[in-house]
Amino acid sequence: VGRVVGPPKTLPPVLSRISVEFHLLDRVVGTAEDLKVEEIKTSEPLMISVGTATTVGIVTSAREGHADMNLKIPVASEAGQRIAVSRRIGGKWRLIGYGVIR
Repeated sequence: VGRVVGPPKTLPPVLSRISVEFHLLDRVVGTAEDLKVEEIKTSEPLMISVGTATTVGIVTSAREGHADMNLKIPVASEAGQRIAVSRRIGGKWRLIGYGVIR
């Protein structure tokens, strides 16, 4: 489920809900025009990459620099792991920042 293989009892826990401390970039990566990154909003879908796993998370609570998310596909991860955060812009997923799982 968490897309990680290893001996039993050596793997990180499988999470379907995460709490993230995030850091947004100044500009959206990968667009022709310079778009400023807007704050993360509640109920917004975000693509997150945790290690080699990629999944969509729906933001259940968003505050300044912090968000709680429900993941569509659970991931195997531990607190302190870094993640990439992308937002759907112009029909494509664009990198908007990074975060740390809490």
